[in-house]
Amino acid sequence: LNMKQYNRLVPLTATPTISAAGIYAAGEAVGGLLTFTGAVDGTVLSGTITKVVIVDDDNEKSPLELVLFDRTFTATADNAAFDPTDADMENCIGVVFITTAAYSSFNDNSVATVVDQPLDIVLAGTSLFGQLITRGTPTYTATTDITVTLVIRQD
Repeated sequence: LNMKQYNRLVPLTATPTISAAGIYAAGEAVGGLLTFTGAVDGTVLSGTITKVVIVDDDNEKSPLELVLFDRTFTATADNAAFDPTDADMENCIGVVFITTAAYSSFNDNSVATVVDQPLDIVLAGTSLFGQLITRGTPTYTATTDITVTLVIRQD
């Protein structure tokens, strides 16, 4: 008997390419398009984001919003005011808020963990797409200072 295992947890990671030494203003995109390949199973296109982890190698601890879409979209250029088209916003499936209080700060880096905002998702395919928006004014040192990990419970 070959039965599919349901409700498995899948961690998916994406690293946006961000501006090194560029000062971000509140409301600007931090990096470009984020693609989380294999976010849902190919037979059931739904799941739940149970945890979001932001690793900040520069210890900026900027409040962020992770805007999520059920299909690819025209991402805003890094370090530009987030401005998705109205048509793309029709495919927005939610926003995860990463507050400054969510960060644990260490000597020269920090990590934010968000577990109190589970988000049910239904996708157009098997990949989930997103973009980070800052609500602060961080100045990152390296182009790889931010890493986003989603833990998704696949239905």
